[in-house]
Amino acid sequence: MISPPQALEEELFLGLRQLAGIDLQVLQQTYGVSLADRFTPLESSGLVERAGNVVRLAADRLSISNAVFVELMR
Repeated sequence: MISPPQALEEELFLGLRQLAGIDLQVLQQTYGVSLADRFTPLESSGLVERAGNVVRLAADRLSISNAVFVELMR
């Protein structure tokens, strides 16, 4: 069985790799953490796109997804 922090990490990694992205509100309800602030610098640098509560990798950044994940986990 995986721990809640591990489940959150996996959900972030898998969700961001999907074109649908991840819903920050759902993550907050499920895991009790707000991640919105962690995405602000990634959005400012063009690595992710945000539409309301949904965050996804920027289309031209899909090839560097691992770099985005490293920044997110800091």
